[in-house]
Amino acid sequence: MDPATVMFFIRLTLAVLLYGFLAALFWLLWRDLRAAARTHEARTQKLGRLVVMESEAPDLSAGTAFPLLPVSSLGRAPTNTVTLPDEACSLEHALLYYRENQWWLEDLDSRNGTRLNHTTITAPTPVLPGDVIGIGRVKLKIEME
Repeated sequence: MDPATVMFFIRLTLAVLLYGFLAALFWLLWRDLRAAARTHEARTQKLGRLVVMESEAPDLSAGTAFPLLPVSSLGRAPTNTVTLPDEACSLEHALLYYRENQWWLEDLDSRNGTRLNHTTITAPTPVLPGDVIGIGRVKLKIEME
């Protein structure tokens, strides 16, 4: 074989390798973009809401609704998903999360405890639509949309 033919095959092989690398790179980027889109969709999906049934706090009236995220924190701190301006409520009072197609309520060692349908919970407890969550002097009803 003459040197020109060898150089042609070397260039052809390098071009195929380069295009193969670029195709693999674009495929990986496309796959990551799809995964990010699915994650964003799951985070913005409306899973339900908490509606205030009763409240002695002047800043929180009955009928106020809070949209639920897959993991929603409840408490007095402004960093919570559901901020409850009640002095009987801890800063980080409880956690409401969606796992295995069901809502779970967990008390975060609050000083006054968390109630589910007038019963104080001590461990993560499943929550059904229509259940009433008591935190401090606030009663919240969980509703599915």
